Amino acid sequence: MIVRAVTPLLVDQGANVTTRQLAEAAGVAEGTLFGVFADKRELIHHAIEKAMDPEPVYRGFSEIHRGAPLETQMAEAARILLERFDEVISLLGVLHTLPATELHHRHDPPPFVAEFNSAVMEVLTDLFGRNRDRLRMEPARAATAFKALLFARAHPSMALDEKLSVDEIVQVLISGISRPVGTSDLPHPVGAS
Repeated sequence: MIVRAVTPLLVDQGANVTTRQLAEAAGVAEGTLFGVFADKRELIHHAIEKAMDPEPVYRGFSEIHRGAPLETQMAEAARILLERFDEVISLLGVLHTLPATELHHRHDPPPFVAEFNSAVMEVLTDLFGRNRDRLRMEPARAATAFKALLFARAHPSMALDEKLSVDEIVQVLISGISRPVGTSDLPHPVGAS
């Protein structure tokens, strides 16, 4: 409950958020907050773990209409995953602005990162698998390509005006970036009339 309450504040204000603000957002006293978490770093770590919970991904993908066109299914999948990726990347950015300690110099990602990545690959591979007749590659490879485009779009090094829209990501994966020889019109984005 505390993690869910403070995550929007952490994403919005970053590491400069005070413990008082965090406690107020959670509706608890500061002493209570840090009776549960050792410090701000541990709180952020738990917020990242919560943001990488695979359950909302599974739930979201279960609501994608299986009979919809592939492009529509991909657009819905992209929105579900980008919401997760954006939150996780924001929280990681906050975490990296905190002073490092010897205790926190880990080289191996925690198990929940592998579980989240495995869930993402599972749902994407399933989505592409049920549309196998449209693919020129194995569903798992299509899932890898799609995930890579989504992750690149969510990466903080991408300037706002450089970020591809969901429709552009879907279009690139479905049609590539080149026009058929002899055409000069740019393709219409997915869903455009």
